[in-house]
Amino acid sequence: MSDQKKPLSEQGLREKSDPKENVRAVPYFLIMLIGAIAMWSLNNIFSTPSGELTEYGDQRTVADLRPAVITGGASKVDGKLIYAGKCTGCHQASGAGVVGVFPPLAGSEWVTGDEKILTHILLHGINGEIEVNGKVYKGVMPAWSMLSDDEIAGVITYIRSDWGNASSPVTSATVKAQREATKDQSGPYEGGRALKEGS
Repeated sequence: MSDQKKPLSEQGLREKSDPKENVRAVPYFLIMLIGAIAMWSLNNIFSTPSGELTEYGDQRTVADLRPAVITGGASKVDGKLIYAGKCTGCHQASGAGVVGVFPPLAGSEWVTGDEKILTHILLHGINGEIEVNGKVYKGVMPAWSMLSDDEIAGVITYIRSDWGNASSPVTSATVKAQREATKDQSGPYEGGRALKEGS
């Protein structure tokens, strides 16, 4: 009698059995898609040549990444490239500057005028009041003396020949001479008047 199951009570008959978690099969489409991707990946890995120049990847050499050389010009470096990296933040790519803040280089008498004065600006910077195209600007132009003579000559030559400017190029020899001539200048020129007086 002890081996026989006890009949369920009325309450037990009302209870439902506990739910069971069934395993849901992965759709065949998804399995086929994953398999196709895996086969394509393996094929791509084993069929792509390695260790030599191919049509895959960047084929540029170190020489390709060096600044462009201007043949027959006043400078050996691309002044436009240097200008884009160091000057466009203030003077803009158009050379128009920012009204009331940064003076324009396009049509500026400081750019198209005496090349020595322009060289002094890049070598030592300028701090204070300067009049450009009839408007007064008060600010700071940092010195770029850490650039080489070729780089400064390249930038000056570029800004003197773009945006409608048509002044003669500047050589690295000119920059070198002005660097030596103004070696005692310990800081930026105090405004346009000091710049003219010191040149």
